Amino acid sequence: MSASTVLILFLVAMVLSIYFGNKFDAIGLISMSFAYLIGVFGLGLKTSVVVGMFPAKILFTIIGICWLFGYANENGTLRQITLILVYRFRRFPSILPWVFFLIAGVICMTGASPYAPNAVLMPIIISICLATNMNPLFGSLMVNIGSYIGAQVPWGQGANIQRGVLEAGIHAGEVDSILWNGFFTCALFALVSGILTFLLFRGWKARVTDTNFITRPEPMTPVQKKTFALILVLVVLMVVPSLLGNLGLSALAALSRKLDISLVCIVLATVAALLKLADAKTVVTRHIPWNTLMMLAGVSMLVGVASEGGAVDLIGSWIGGNVPTAIIVPMFVLLSGFMSVFSAGSSVVVPTLFVLVPSVLTTAVGVNYHALYAGIAIGANASAVSPFSGGGSLTLANIKQDDIREKMFLPLILSAAALVLVAAVLGAVGLYGLV
Repeated sequence: MSASTVLILFLVAMVLSIYFGNKFDAIGLISMSFAYLIGVFGLGLKTSVVVGMFPAKILFTIIGICWLFGYANENGTLRQITLILVYRFRRFPSILPWVFFLIAGVICMTGASPYAPNAVLMPIIISICLATNMNPLFGSLMVNIGSYIGAQVPWGQGANIQRGVLEAGIHAGEVDSILWNGFFTCALFALVSGILTFLLFRGWKARVTDTNFITRPEPMTPVQKKTFALILVLVVLMVVPSLLGNLGLSALAALSRKLDISLVCIVLATVAALLKLADAKTVVTRHIPWNTLMMLAGVSMLVGVASEGGAVDLIGSWIGGNVPTAIIVPMFVLLSGFMSVFSAGSSVVVPTLFVLVPSVLTTAVGVNYHALYAGIAIGANASAVSPFSGGGSLTLANIKQDDIREKMFLPLILSAAALVLVAAVLGAVGLYGLV
């Protein structure tokens, strides 16, 4: 079977998987089925080869991270930290959007899901907006954009999906530098977008006559303090040895190589279970995104089959040979943003587009592939505020006021388009490959 035929089958399979998968909540299953049919009966691959494309390492990493942070979400630790910080800044309403912006970023930097800030912060920020005469859309955007700060942290869920793709490609020796560049450039995009949003909605004009509109929160419970301590342990173990190891301390560099994020999270989740910091069964069923994991697995297998048949190289070579070098990065940003409106960015769009990069580089001369990888990830994050995507849908789900929720639908779509456009402009001027 020719590469062009495989490409056609792959594109048809992707469209059908996304369309019927969204309809029946089964993108993973449908993608796996197509991977089997195209791979075994179309390309003549052994069934063991197709099964071997199941991304076990990536899934294990995500499960470990979600398992630990499931305890923090279930027992209210993240929410309680937020309430305490908000209370501290209640006398300065114009600063509160930035407080939520930073809290959202910090939550994601701990390795939590990029959608976790929506569930934790959205009901609170909407109430604050109403009490301080701010547009609820402004508050919701500051939470969503703030999450971009930590969305690409190298030990987070999204970055570990990318790590799995990169380690299988030609840039396996540069994985850490590519991921760190993605983190810093995504944080830069978040800062620029946050400033533009603050200026557009004139956030400095927030006013409040009664500083008691936010009541004093209860102190953290012993359970929440223990959970918070475990999160701090994780952050220290992931950051300090790696940072000091890069500065020349060989012992810590060796330790850093042994501190795998997934295994460290598993150990800390075990401690949380033994300390009974939340109901263990509830954490597993409610806070590990099993459907997302299966979606990632199915799409990864389908992309693996397409790559085996030459379809991925064909797409990448065509782009590299026909698209001007200067617009390749912004083009991928726009493509990633557009695709993420209709499908999961981190688990579907980013892995799919990441595998195209090596093929693009074979024919496109002078492309900064660090910037290209970062642009793909940023584009996927930027459109997440769309109601059709994870961030936007969770935003609406966590707004309790019906009238506000109904008015937010179209503005969130327009906001997603504007953020993707800003991301493309930043990519076009060369800000994504500075690290």
